[in-house]
Amino acid sequence: MNPRRGWVIGGVVAVLAVAALIAVAASGGGSDSGGGTSAAKHETGSVQVEGTPLPAFQGVDAADKAVGLAAPTLIGEGFDGQKVTISGTGKPQVVMFLAHWCPHCQAEVPRIVTLAKAGAFDGLDVSSVATGTSSQYPNYPPSAWLAREQWPFDVMVDSPQGTAASAYGLPSYPFFVFLDGNGTVIGRATGEIAPSDLQQVLDAMRAGTALPSVVSQASSAAR
Repeated sequence: MNPRRGWVIGGVVAVLAVAALIAVAASGGGSDSGGGTSAAKHETGSVQVEGTPLPAFQGVDAADKAVGLAAPTLIGEGFDGQKVTISGTGKPQVVMFLAHWCPHCQAEVPRIVTLAKAGAFDGLDVSSVATGTSSQYPNYPPSAWLAREQWPFDVMVDSPQGTAASAYGLPSYPFFVFLDGNGTVIGRATGEIAPSDLQQVLDAMRAGTALPSVVSQASSAAR
């Protein structure tokens, strides 16, 4: 073989090999185990409301006009872009609205995680909504925050306009809406709730009895 021809062929092979390596690196590697780039998270999304929105919550000092009303169905998506629906499930349900920048949500979430690990929500359904979301506010993004806290419940991402929060009458964060198995509102509360008080509410929901009065602590006004 002509030495020059062999050198040219060898150079072409080397160039092709380098190009192949670059292509593999750009695609995140040839394996799904560890080397790939994670899919982009959906921090906000569109929300469809089916039914009549609830009146705004006025606080524990006023009779809640939403009690006895059917909560509207919310249809949206989660952090992974998959469809999430919040509606009556046949079980009593807690719907929680959380904002990543809210210090009272940041204080409340670990307490709720601890209660969940202890079985406090057994027999109930729990839905949550990440709302008030903005990259201009602290502790963004909410997907990373809730992952760090090991949040155990499904999450719907609200629209930038707060469609889901408005439909449930949110005045401030955190916000809790308690539903019976038919999706009817049996109570609402806003602000931090002591774990012992929340446990009493959950026990009453399971028993199908009237909810005890909840003394809410500090909250963050909706922005």
